[in-house]
Amino acid sequence: MKLLDIVLPLFKRGLGELLVLHVAKNKPVLGYMTYEKGKLVLKDEKYLAGKKASKLTPCWESGIVGMVCDSKNHEWSSLTFYGLEKCDLALDLNKTRHGALAEAENQYGDNLLAFIGSVYRGYQLMLDNHFLPVVMLRSLRGRDGIKGLAVCDLRAAPIPLSVIRRIHGDVSKSVERHLTLGVEDVTLNAEQFDAMFEEYLPDS
Repeated sequence: MKLLDIVLPLFKRGLGELLVLHVAKNKPVLGYMTYEKGKLVLKDEKYLAGKKASKLTPCWESGIVGMVCDSKNHEWSSLTFYGLEKCDLALDLNKTRHGALAEAENQYGDNLLAFIGSVYRGYQLMLDNHFLPVVMLRSLRGRDGIKGLAVCDLRAAPIPLSVIRRIHGDVSKSVERHLTLGVEDVTLNAEQFDAMFEEYLPDS
């Protein structure tokens, strides 16, 4: 399967809302996919202007944190994020910073390594744990056979903090625009419900 055969369906389902990292003509490009004059193009936002492509090598070698895909039959309407354990990828645990990934969780008990859910919930989980997710134009396959694009942690690369902050701000805004918590997004057991809404519950 050609890369375009993966990218185009993802674009139709919302890939254009996510930052995409690529190297073109030995220059790093970080921007948004858009459709212009009948062609799908990656428009550089100049975040990495003047940076050498070699600086981004750690993103490919040790920064992959999962993949984005268009899985079906879920309650969420967005693209889906798969954590690394759900991806068909040989892992070098020394290179993937496995410990940090294994410890990355959110308040609902979701673990980043084993995560499957809305890409925006997945991104929020990563942001909360000090990862900076961006999509890469690298194909990846889930253990269930579905194909998608790799997602990496941009913090794996030696990028100036000022640049990281700018990108983090833009990724956070994109997530906030789309992440609305519906009843179907969270399943609470009775104890969790009581803990969260205790002051609103009538005395028994």
